[in-house]
Amino acid sequence: MTDLNPVDTNSTISQLRLSSVDKTLSAAESGARRDGHSDADIEKASEQFESLLLNFMIREMRATVPESTLFPPSMAEEIFTGMMDEQIAGEMAQNGGIGISRMIFNQLKGTR
Repeated sequence: MTDLNPVDTNSTISQLRLSSVDKTLSAAESGARRDGHSDADIEKASEQFESLLLNFMIREMRATVPESTLFPPSMAEEIFTGMMDEQIAGEMAQNGGIGISRMIFNQLKGTR
């Protein structure tokens, strides 16, 4: 049998936290939080979020429409429809959408 020394995870974690690597990482993380993001980055992220929500909404709306029994949907049609819904949602978000991206942007910037 081999001698296995159990590792005390609490002491190992505390040693790692006290190491200079962890201090450097913590300083970099706090600096990144303090720097913030530019208005363009926040606007792009809020538009992408609204696009995602609109895509879900369009997909759920499409699911309420009964499918035709004359031509059953193929896998290619399902893929195309999904891609089309995604593009429509993206265009809607870029052109103002339903106002969610503007509200998110204002909330993140601290303005009303």
